[in-house]
Amino acid sequence: MKSYCIKDEYVHRDEYVQYDNTPQTDKFQDEVYAAARQICNQNNFEKIADIGCGSAYKLLKYFRDKDFLGLELEPNLSYIKKKYPLFKFALSDFNNPPEDNFDILICSDVIEHLIEPDELIEFIKKINWKCLVLSTPDRDIIQKLQKGFGWDVEENGPPHNEHHIREWTSKEFYDYVSQHFNIVDHFCAPIQKECQIIIATKHNK
Repeated sequence: MKSYCIKDEYVHRDEYVQYDNTPQTDKFQDEVYAAARQICNQNNFEKIADIGCGSAYKLLKYFRDKDFLGLELEPNLSYIKKKYPLFKFALSDFNNPPEDNFDILICSDVIEHLIEPDELIEFIKKINWKCLVLSTPDRDIIQKLQKGFGWDVEENGPPHNEHHIREWTSKEFYDYVSQHFNIVDHFCAPIQKECQIIIATKHNK
């Protein structure tokens, strides 16, 4: 299996288990959306897209006043369409990227769930956007937290969370993403410390 800049001895899962996050509100990744909103305010951005918007709670919390598109898989997609009929949601289909132009593209804690993350990266490249806000758990930090809870943790994988195929350290994720995009900023959230966030722009052609 390809390493995606993760150390060679790391064990990746080889089976995808879809996560039902429709009950979720803002317990996790809230600071990802807060960072995206700050960028939006600083640049007078208006159009937002969110790949893997989940329950859409955070998307509406921070961008209700903007023109946004939430992308999700079934059955989550039908759930949020029914719950929020006045807002725009569509199927997250890697073969059919949205054709609109977006100021900000958010992809919060999606990439660790995918067997083939390069497919997500290529999908992101096909979308027209100015700023990418991308997050995933920091393996070093999340393992320390898990050990603190007394959980059994395999330091070389696979992840304790059965829904995660793999988890990157901060350096590994920087190395992986920088192959594809210009990294403007890279930091861990102040409160949810295991959540690493990358702000990026597209490579110049």
